[in-house]
Amino acid sequence: MGNYRTKLSRAGVKDVAVNAGKRSKSNPEASASRSSIKRPRRRKLTSPPNYPSGENKDTLETLRLAMVEEFKKTTAERNMILIHQHMQHTFALRREEIVNSTSPIADLKERWPALFGEAQLYSEFHRITNQNLPFSFFAGLDKYTQQLLQLYKKKRTGIFGEKMANLLRAYAEQDKNDISAARVAALAGLPLYLKEDSSAVFKNCKEEEFEEFHKGPVALVAVVDEDNVPSVIPFQPLSVSVILEDQVVMSHRSWADALVNLFGLLFALHLSYPEKLAGFFEFVQIVILNLDDGRRQLKPKLQTLRNELD
Repeated sequence: MGNYRTKLSRAGVKDVAVNAGKRSKSNPEASASRSSIKRPRRRKLTSPPNYPSGENKDTLETLRLAMVEEFKKTTAERNMILIHQHMQHTFALRREEIVNSTSPIADLKERWPALFGEAQLYSEFHRITNQNLPFSFFAGLDKYTQQLLQLYKKKRTGIFGEKMANLLRAYAEQDKNDISAARVAALAGLPLYLKEDSSAVFKNCKEEEFEEFHKGPVALVAVVDEDNVPSVIPFQPLSVSVILEDQVVMSHRSWADALVNLFGLLFALHLSYPEKLAGFFEFVQIVILNLDDGRRQLKPKLQTLRNELD
């Protein structure tokens, strides 16, 4: 198998070459084959696929530039069919760039503007995971929403318990027939239940304060029109912005939909989960979306929650 992988690597097969080492008899000081290895995570396409038959980096780069030119036009003038076709065709080039480099978000947005729109973000997620992101997300969430809300009612001790009580009081004021409100409550309560601090990622502010709040490596910033900015995630925000590396990359009217966009971007851009909300995002990935990354068992607190939901 080792020799076979060596032959594949020399032949340029990218999912093998990405982990190839550089140390050899002629270069013994180079890094070992195990260093900087690209390990598969989140059951996602970690290694870039091979280029389409008959294509090379130069021909695919031409298609990328054509898409950039399309985005210089007005929304009404853009050829969205052409953009979709080119995004499909340049998938290997894009994954190679994203997986093998650490390009800033601003550069990626400039080079691949279509990736920061819902249509192509969802298409990219499907290319990576073979899942329809919004459908799978909300179908999985709806399966557990009522059970989560029942569990939250029992979690009333300590500082997280106080915040949970505030969330449930705010939810009690919403229309019980509004499924969006139930979804937001289920998602907003999850970090509290897991005793994770979401304040650096999930932020609320008034419109005139937005410039002060849209900072951070990863964040969802909800703008509200209330006199007192709520301490819990708002059920009816004016807007919700997705922040990556201090950049507003997407926005939505719905908090839950903005979270779906954020999750899709973390996958599409090969980004790590925010450390303080690792449990929250792993729950979304493994339980809600059923994207198991191959581990036999979840972390204890997530496994406990999963057991309570089964």
